[in-house]
Amino acid sequence: MLEVREEDKIAQLQAPPSNLARTTWRVKFKVGGGYLLAKQRLGDQFCPDYLPNTHPNASFNVAMLTAADDTLNMADISKPISFCEHLQLSSLGVQPASISFQVSLMVLLAAEQGLDHTICDVQTLTLESDHFICVREKVDEQDQIVIIDLADANNVLRRPFSADSAIMHPSKKILASKAGRMLQILNIETKQKVKSHANNEDIVFWKWGSETTIGMVTETSVYHWSIADQTSPPQKVFDRHPTLAGAQIINYRATPDEKWLVLIGLSANTTHPSAFKVKGAMQLYSRERGVGQPIEGHAASFAELKLDGHQHMTKLFTLRLELPLVSRYVLHVVEIDHTAPDPPFIKKAVDVYFPPEATNDFPVAMQVSQKRGIIFLVTKYGFIHLYDLESGARIYMNRISGETIFVTAEHGASHGIIGVNKKGQVLSVGVDEQTIIPYILTALDNTELAFKLSSRTNLPGADDLHVKQYQQLFSSGQYGKAAKVAANSPRVRIIRHYQ
Repeated sequence: MLEVREEDKIAQLQAPPSNLARTTWRVKFKVGGGYLLAKQRLGDQFCPDYLPNTHPNASFNVAMLTAADDTLNMADISKPISFCEHLQLSSLGVQPASISFQVSLMVLLAAEQGLDHTICDVQTLTLESDHFICVREKVDEQDQIVIIDLADANNVLRRPFSADSAIMHPSKKILASKAGRMLQILNIETKQKVKSHANNEDIVFWKWGSETTIGMVTETSVYHWSIADQTSPPQKVFDRHPTLAGAQIINYRATPDEKWLVLIGLSANTTHPSAFKVKGAMQLYSRERGVGQPIEGHAASFAELKLDGHQHMTKLFTLRLELPLVSRYVLHVVEIDHTAPDPPFIKKAVDVYFPPEATNDFPVAMQVSQKRGIIFLVTKYGFIHLYDLESGARIYMNRISGETIFVTAEHGASHGIIGVNKKGQVLSVGVDEQTIIPYILTALDNTELAFKLSSRTNLPGADDLHVKQYQQLFSSGQYGKAAKVAANSPRVRIIRHYQ
């Protein structure tokens, strides 16, 4: 085994020698006082279990160990997440100067420097889903659009482009562009115009809300523009609440049926600057009731969860509230549109923990895994937080990026979150299916959470718990409940085991 030495530094992480082509190799990154583990096979995409606080092409203190070394067992249950760097945008020819984000980043920088954030309105990179990244950049004095299909990243599409904003359809090669107040939707594959519209107001933010609808925000109102037909103009949905006046809009989300909507913005905190430099403001709106509610917070999402014993899916709203008077952030999970006869969902509220070295940190993005029922919360300083949607329990927290991640989307392959940071790294975090339940049982000592999560998500690691509960219920004559445990025991043929 190669020992770790301070002088073992490399300028760039490279593949192992060709004679190790079929050997899994492992490296240890020395960062501060600890080591971060990673693994790779030659020819595989580099997917560290944790990302160091520096760019992966910077120099590291590295030790490479043989595949037989058991001291770096990659199935270690202390790592309940899977982490992957999918690509580096600069390696695809995207200029570093073109990797800039929504106005949210500019608001943060301006607030920290005491500047007027309205002069910093810029956006060159958009991520509407885990399918496409869209970048606007200037090459040799020519404005171009760069479209990266994440399923075929080496086949980058570049075209001349003069519009000031572009967003790709969540799943199809359809591009929506904006030049001033002129809007156009183009099918890239057929090279046909889908729709166009000359708007009467400036659009300060827009985003695909579904496969057929674009949400558009002006200084005063929110509109929906459908691509289901070729003629209908954007339809006004609601007026912006006064608490969002002057805020830079960073996100707009809707439930699948578009009955509930939430608008999210940021602004410099002039009321309690000693607590938080940046203030979040949200507007939750019910289309059926025609009523909106202002909320202080930076991030929010909608989710549905099938709870044990319930006939219907429980519709939930997750949000991160800020309490400026006590300098605290609280994660809330509340029910919307309760359906009888199911019992009401009990509201959850848990403090968002920040380590001592990140006391000024705060959440900037939130995604909910519908399959896992887990909330993924990303912070400005590059930390990832995982919470259980049903109980609100904090599962895990660690730093995954040394740079701020400001554009995110749900990642279907890992049932987690994907995002791009300031350095142009495209990163994803999901649940490690083999280790999360053992981690909850050992590190968190939370048997109830492990049992419920394994039942709900078909994850391994709690088989003994299912068998034990079944035996107890069966032995006590509670056959109905025992049968229910057996039916919800995803990985164990529990009755056969008991017999």
